[in-house]
Amino acid sequence: MKRISLFRHAEAIDGPPEMADIDRPLTPRGRDDAARMGGTIAKREPLPDVVLCSPSVRTRETLEYASLPGNRETIFNPAIYHAPAKQILAAIRTLPDACSHVLVVGHNPGFHDLALKLAAPDESDPDALRQIMKKFPKGALACFELDIDAWRDARFGRGRLSDFVRPKELRPG
Repeated sequence: MKRISLFRHAEAIDGPPEMADIDRPLTPRGRDDAARMGGTIAKREPLPDVVLCSPSVRTRETLEYASLPGNRETIFNPAIYHAPAKQILAAIRTLPDACSHVLVVGHNPGFHDLALKLAAPDESDPDALRQIMKKFPKGALACFELDIDAWRDARFGRGRLSDFVRPKELRPG
């Protein structure tokens, strides 16, 4: 059994025109949302044993503010920066089989597309799948289980979507 958790970066500033997209940092709300989502991830078992993260400032800050407990390898992979679903899945498929749960921190529209393509509709949580069909918002987390032993066997349509959490559900008030 392999697990994939897709954690979209939290809200980032728009930035001035001269700022490169990759350099945009989180807003104060984005930092708060990332911390709340990190608390949610930390309560789930098993915790990710590897993180695959886009090298952008906003994804790095999302991971930093999430403050996940424990030690794990973090791979900053430029190939997933604003990548399409197929390219993100290709990066996941290169992970060592010793790892069983990957947390991928990245961007839309690739994450939205990957979540929809990865989910096996007949095996996935119907409410979570309906929510993802509408939108994969900033800071959201989609959790999948794949009945495979090797990452190279990860394919579209093989993931059981078990949960989808949006930051707005965790905000006070």
